[in-house]
Amino acid sequence: MAQVKLQNINKVYKNGFHAVRDFCLDIKEGEFMVLVGPSGCAKSTTLRMIAGLESISSGELHIGDKLCNDAAPKDRGIAMVFQNYALYPHMTVRQNLAFGLETRKKPKDVIERRVNEAAELLEITDLLDRKPGQMSGGQCQRVALGRAMVRKPEVFLFDEPLSNLDAKLRVSMRMRISRLHEQLKADGRPATMVYVTHDQVEAMTMGDRICVMNKGEIMQVDTPLNLYHKPANRFVAEFIGSPNMNIMEGMLSQNDNGELAVVLGKHRVALPASMQAGLVNYVGKPIAFGLRPEHIDILDEQTGLDATITEVEEMGPEAFVHLNFHGYSLICKRVNPESPLRRNSEHQISFNMDKCHIFDKETGLNISLPTC
Repeated sequence: MAQVKLQNINKVYKNGFHAVRDFCLDIKEGEFMVLVGPSGCAKSTTLRMIAGLESISSGELHIGDKLCNDAAPKDRGIAMVFQNYALYPHMTVRQNLAFGLETRKKPKDVIERRVNEAAELLEITDLLDRKPGQMSGGQCQRVALGRAMVRKPEVFLFDEPLSNLDAKLRVSMRMRISRLHEQLKADGRPATMVYVTHDQVEAMTMGDRICVMNKGEIMQVDTPLNLYHKPANRFVAEFIGSPNMNIMEGMLSQNDNGELAVVLGKHRVALPASMQAGLVNYVGKPIAFGLRPEHIDILDEQTGLDATITEVEEMGPEAFVHLNFHGYSLICKRVNPESPLRRNSEHQISFNMDKCHIFDKETGLNISLPTC
């Protein structure tokens, strides 16, 4: 295994398009790092630069203790699993798994042992004599994973490997890849894995840490829970989480007692004491107020804020309730709803202000996070 360091990596194409900007990321030995972001954010380009399939315009790429900017892909100690499997259709599974080792002229007994080990770990032993055309997409992806494993690389690279599978197979395969990472670690063979996806569910359930990207830049690198509960900026707050975080444009005000509140239209909602000191300098300035759907409550009593239900999505154990709050469109998540809610009905709602986020209107930075 090896750590991967990207230091001020840039990718500029001949037409002048700056795809990746000053990208700095340290991936630890044995870590499962996920690169996630919307389509076109250059996450695959970044992965391909690690693999050596794209040139690096400037900056330094280190894999282990080796500078790899100009190293050939075969000399980087990496193995890549692609979206489209890239299996040889005329070869059996056994031949596909062995091919890379044969081209490196490994001894036959080593090839056989590694092929059998990978097949057993991925539960494809009974498929060894089949060809890709005789297997399902999930089985083909396991073979592609096995082909990477037999090489015993220092770093595994995954480029949206599950996007061609149906929803059920995606769940199964992401669990299998996560278990493989844990199994290799338990066997004393920890593997460094870098995984690209646009699917935030894959990112949140698989990654030790997640690198959220937008327009070729890093927005935040953190654990899944920290990204959800402590987004560094508005982009991360809106990208991570489903349904999205509710965002309302407003302003901070201060009363005669020095207490701060968020002004949303004609409503003034007091901020918790824990946020007061850090936001004094933003009084009178426009801000964006964020609250996740599970932190909005629909009340039975008439003691809250007026809102109108515009739509209800019943999901069985939970419901997503769309609200019109004085011109703001909000989504509330209700768990185990006991009574049905009707469209166009008037209700009282409340905000869990201890869970709110305040974003600078201009920079998008989360200014409500505690400072060290």
